Amino acid sequence: MQQRRIQYMPKLIGDLLDIIYNAILVIDSGQRIIFANSRMRTMFRAGENDLSGMAITDIFMPEDRELFARNFLEEIRREQEFETEAMLRRLDGTSFLGLLSGTLFHWDNQQEGMAFAIHDITHVKSLERSLRRSERIAFLGRLVDDISHQIRNPVQVIGGFARRLESRCDDRRKVQAIVREAERLEALLDTLHHFIRLPRPKPEKMELARLVQAAEDHLRPRVTGRGCRWMSDYDPARLDGHALLVDLPLLLEALEAVVDNACESYRGGDEPQPVCFRVGWNEENELPCTLGIRDEGCGIAKEHLQHVFAHFFSNKTRHVGMGLTLAERILEEQQGRVTIASRPGQGTEVVFHLGRERRRPIRTTPLA
Repeated sequence: MQQRRIQYMPKLIGDLLDIIYNAILVIDSGQRIIFANSRMRTMFRAGENDLSGMAITDIFMPEDRELFARNFLEEIRREQEFETEAMLRRLDGTSFLGLLSGTLFHWDNQQEGMAFAIHDITHVKSLERSLRRSERIAFLGRLVDDISHQIRNPVQVIGGFARRLESRCDDRRKVQAIVREAERLEALLDTLHHFIRLPRPKPEKMELARLVQAAEDHLRPRVTGRGCRWMSDYDPARLDGHALLVDLPLLLEALEAVVDNACESYRGGDEPQPVCFRVGWNEENELPCTLGIRDEGCGIAKEHLQHVFAHFFSNKTRHVGMGLTLAERILEEQQGRVTIASRPGQGTEVVFHLGRERRRPIRTTPLA
């Protein structure tokens, strides 16, 4: 039986290239673009025929067209194929970092042509930078942990001897000052050790209603035990139907740090002061869930507000100043963020912004 031959017409070739999950360009011997698949047009924010007829060098940044772009094309001719990274320019004037893979071929009439696959690697490079930064932070963390071990023993010895001398010394106030500072250093070392050894989050799917109930059960006794009044500000009926991807124990630890700050913002008083727990959901936001802790305490001065997440920043005496730093780290590692608003004399609100459960049902739900 005679085998049927398929005519490889330009439209068929174009349709096949459109199926490929890559951005594809083809140029002729004059280095003009004669084909761009749909993913290439999307990448360069171009219309149906906007790229057709353009010189391939025009997708490079202006400063790279005369030398870098031409050298790139020459390398493809010499090596038959070549790959490089370059900043590329979209038709709307914006730019991105691209990985270009070029291949030389010849048409039936022996004229030269080139095909290019382009990948936007901006996000990949960002991840590489984040990884290098994480590696540096991990090294510094190990270094600080080692230093804290070296400091802890002398501090404990100083504190222990000072406590023994307290009953024998004529001026007990001086000895008590040594004891207090030794205890402060021990607390600082404990906080540092905990911050460095904070475990990586293990997020799990959790219904918002369950998360809110767990937070209330955990935080209410903590607030009332410190002489404040717990208040809830949300509609339970609006919690249903929403799911998050969170590490609950770590999230509760972050909320603890904020609740402690809220309770400490009050300067005494006969009546228990309010600490309000607010919950919100806004579908239009990238991080739709908000958990807020609000107090009506002394507030934070404007010049201090920009420093509240910094390590060891505190305007309270004998405080380490790592509570909000810890909360911010926990939220960032769960792909969330923390914001704060405060006015002196009127109170402070710290808000956790959390993302929804984004995994597809095929990963999370048994199919019938």
